[in-house]
Amino acid sequence: MKNVQEDTPPSSINGDEISNMDEDGIVYYEEMEEVQFDDEIDGEEDYTDIEPPEDHAALVFDKHSGSVFCGNLHPEGKLAVTGGEDDMAHVWSTETGEIVMKCDGHKDSVIFAEFSFCGTYLATGDMSGVIKVWQCNENPQHPWPVIFEYEAGDLSLGFWHFGARVLIVGTDSGDIFIFKIPTGETKVLQGHNIKIECAKVFRDGKRLAAGYEDGAMKIWDLKNCQVIHQVPSNIHQMRITDVDTHPENNLVASISTDGKVVLTASTSGKVVSQLQTDNDLEVVIFSHDPQLDYFAIGTLNGSVSIWDSTRQMIRYHCSKTGDEDATGVTKMLWIKDHLVTAGLDGSVTVYEGRSGKKLHVFTGHASELLDMCYNDKANILLTTSDDGTARIFKYEFNKEND
Repeated sequence: MKNVQEDTPPSSINGDEISNMDEDGIVYYEEMEEVQFDDEIDGEEDYTDIEPPEDHAALVFDKHSGSVFCGNLHPEGKLAVTGGEDDMAHVWSTETGEIVMKCDGHKDSVIFAEFSFCGTYLATGDMSGVIKVWQCNENPQHPWPVIFEYEAGDLSLGFWHFGARVLIVGTDSGDIFIFKIPTGETKVLQGHNIKIECAKVFRDGKRLAAGYEDGAMKIWDLKNCQVIHQVPSNIHQMRITDVDTHPENNLVASISTDGKVVLTASTSGKVVSQLQTDNDLEVVIFSHDPQLDYFAIGTLNGSVSIWDSTRQMIRYHCSKTGDEDATGVTKMLWIKDHLVTAGLDGSVTVYEGRSGKKLHVFTGHASELLDMCYNDKANILLTTSDDGTARIFKYEFNKEND
């Protein structure tokens, strides 16, 4: 894998000016051959009817009818939950595939289903706005009781706080609901009547970065429900597809459909870098390995790249648009020092984060992947797909695989 060693002046995460910005404050990499991407996908491939490849899955769950939009693994790794187009969420064993619990009562496609960090609760939510929180029960003979229920407007996202029994839900109106579970105490981060597309809680647990359909990016204080900083509207001029926060809480990365990557200092709200590409950007994610101060970008055009967070320069191209084996990316995870991508072709690819080298490819799905998560206790990956199935893959993320 090619290591790009461009002589790009570093710029400070703390907000120092970048010396090679143009008058609009944008760093252009158009003359860097290694950063060139194609504008368009060559042809419109339909993955819904492709012939299933070799199946590397340890287990296949096929009890949904229609697309499986979301999935999550219990902290202990023995249970999975998946939600789908059939207005259902199923809890099932990751070892046998046996259904443990059917989460019914939803009115539309279930778009998020996630266990709390402590494993005590399960939250499910559908597109119509029905939110349910279930009390997890170790006895499979007893149905899990609903301990909290709420009906908001049309939902765009939902997830648990990583360290508190707090459920965060975003709506098409832009409002973000913060529910304390099990009491049901509610706070609202009031939006501006524009759909919220993505959100991420900082590792300090006190702030949240949110990206919106109109290109706005806000940093919220979760305690007082106030906007601390907002990226000016002329920075991202199109829909923000993803945001992520640096593990040291000092930086936010946001990407938009106009091919722009923006790095913002979270303490000052100052934009410290703008990276202009020609990609259909889909995913951005920081490594949490203290020895890898990197972030990765994945596109629907088939490009996967690893960038230096401090210097704001590209280090490796894991795959490029137009490569024979390149596939569009829908989700990404950093697992230890590995970058794992979920593809439009249904495959899961593992890269070595220090070199960008491709280590392994898992296949089995017959259509695009819609969600992916990992459990380190059980060393398993869960994937969900447009092909109507969820799969469990086993992989040891350690040096022996390098």
